[in-house]
Amino acid sequence: MNRIRLILHRIFRRPAVTGPYRLYIRRTPTGAMLDVEHYLTAVIQTLADNSDLLDLLMEIEEDRRNARAHKHDGWEPEELLVEKLCTALGYELPLYGDAVTRLADRLRAVAPAPAAVIPAQRREGGAAA
Repeated sequence: MNRIRLILHRIFRRPAVTGPYRLYIRRTPTGAMLDVEHYLTAVIQTLADNSDLLDLLMEIEEDRRNARAHKHDGWEPEELLVEKLCTALGYELPLYGDAVTRLADRLRAVAPAPAAVIPAQRREGGAAA
């Protein structure tokens, strides 16, 4: 169901950012959802195409499996490996030129309205009481 909702959203809405990775924004009752599937797809393809990065991911998985098998003492040996992988893959989405203002405008458009406080409620204890 979620996948169908995403596909319909992409058919009827233009992306907030078109390049280098398409970024869609969808309003939710409490805020917004950022759809970064194109960036995530690029990251997965980079992992699949680079054997060194794939080996690093497998080493992280092995360290996590070993940590679960033994009593955990709080030390997470894979953290350095995760940091190395994040550095190699990149964890920032580049925005160029007008994409910055288009993204800001779209986010402002989907932002929920601020809650109105009625002074009488505040004096009488209102909803908090």
